[in-house]
Amino acid sequence: MEARQAERRDRLIMAAIHVSARTGRDGATVAAICAEAGLTARYFYESFANREALFLAAFSRVQDELFARIAPFATGRDRVKGALTGFFSMLAEHPGPARVFLVELDETEPAMKELGRAASARFGALFAPEAPPESLAQAGVAGAVVQIARRWVRGGFTEKLEEVVATALPFARAGAKAG
Repeated sequence: MEARQAERRDRLIMAAIHVSARTGRDGATVAAICAEAGLTARYFYESFANREALFLAAFSRVQDELFARIAPFATGRDRVKGALTGFFSMLAEHPGPARVFLVELDETEPAMKELGRAASARFGALFAPEAPPESLAQAGVAGAVVQIARRWVRGGFTEKLEEVVATALPFARAGAKAG
């Protein structure tokens, strides 16, 4: 029974990511998400109190997967460039989750705002590892990289990966020096 509930919950999370990527957050209604998942609203409410709870779970899922996939890139002599390359590569390879993570985030909800802050701190540590933890320098680097990424995602990934990394790299390097 618990395994089936977990599987249905997972299907709903993935459906929320896919529907949000196609229609935006506003178009990702409970009915649309349930239809995508092939489940009824009964199963939705078995797993989530409301749509916002589902979006929190979806955002957390995308965030965790993104950081897990970036980590192997953030090694070697130029780990900052590797981290940026990994980050932007993952966004291009997974445009649906990229849209959910960067564009459809609703920071008016306190819980979502907190998840956004946590992601920003993780980015700061990843892209400006020499700067003091959660410093202004790390926050600045995270902000610059995320804004570059948002523009790239919204623009349909028109710039080449190498150009995007080259654009973000000076911000990361400056943040390391400022720290």
